[in-house]
Amino acid sequence: MKNNFVIPVLLLFLIAVATVFFIIRQSSPSVMVSRAEYGPIRDSVTGNVKVHAAATFDLIAQANARVEWVALLPLGQSLVVEQNQTLIQLVQDDLDLRMDRLMLDREQFNERKELGSPTEILLSVKEKELLSMRELANIEKVSSHTFDLIDNEVERLRTQVKLEKLANTHFLENFELSMANLDAEIKKRSVNSPISGEFSSCFVAPGNQVFAGNVVGKVHTKERIIEVSLNEEEFEGVEVGLGAGVRFFSQGDKVFDANVSALSASVETSSGLRKLYLSLVEHVDSIPIGSSGRAEIIKFKKDSTLLIPTKALVGDFVVIEKDGVAQFRKVVTGARNLLTIEVIEGLNHGDKVVVETPHILNDGDRINSTVVGFQK
Repeated sequence: MKNNFVIPVLLLFLIAVATVFFIIRQSSPSVMVSRAEYGPIRDSVTGNVKVHAAATFDLIAQANARVEWVALLPLGQSLVVEQNQTLIQLVQDDLDLRMDRLMLDREQFNERKELGSPTEILLSVKEKELLSMRELANIEKVSSHTFDLIDNEVERLRTQVKLEKLANTHFLENFELSMANLDAEIKKRSVNSPISGEFSSCFVAPGNQVFAGNVVGKVHTKERIIEVSLNEEEFEGVEVGLGAGVRFFSQGDKVFDANVSALSASVETSSGLRKLYLSLVEHVDSIPIGSSGRAEIIKFKKDSTLLIPTKALVGDFVVIEKDGVAQFRKVVTGARNLLTIEVIEGLNHGDKVVVETPHILNDGDRINSTVVGFQK
């Protein structure tokens, strides 16, 4: 009879223990953990990226006129252009009329010159007459007064011929000067590219009135400057020549190899940021100006060291899982990057660290863990 009583009690006790264990088990949060492992690491810093053109030039109108045509309409897609290529043409009908007038004057001058000078013809006749009169004067067949009259007339005609030639020379000089001035005005009606590059912005359209000094567009070089902003304290160890990886948000997940080409000499006092500049290993034309992204500057590499995921670190602590219990462990870290952190002290190989929201746990919490790997 006694045995019959003990057995049910024992079964109830076991059931109660199992129920409590199940309840506790179910109430324990599930977490992801990764084992501390040896592997290579790159000590690096990351910063925000901004893409600039190596050089940008304003296109400035040099005359007051209406726009006749443009190579790129406002808000249009960038256009590849060559140096001195006309990008915006202003109306020049008035200059064309002045050009026609000048060319007509030159044509009429050439026609008059081809016909010859009446004064030169008369001078030739009078010079012959003067020779004859001189011979007659020598034998006293004509008076000296008559000879002097003809001699004076010849001198007058010679002076007149010289004046005509001088007038012709002045006409040609004035014509060349007028042509040069007109050519200069015509050139001012064309807005040309100062470089070979990309016509990226146009601020006018056909029919718009522009004035001398107005900025009507922008041209930039094809070369890009990759600007990276870092916190001032992250600059330690960064120098020209270091390797880097750049990801542009407009280019998806592709990472471009680059090198540090220059360091800013100053720090922005308002933000505490300092800038450096990268040059891409391979030239890429498809990166728009103004693009943003992230860059990783690689300071140095270690071939084998104890690593944990970067997201496992909470300040100077990590949360390890031991026998289903969360334990906070202070660690000393070394090299780090976006993915992994080197642990110098505080962990052993194989220790399981919480990698998902470790900051919400308390020391001593019971947890259910699932081991996952991590990218090194």
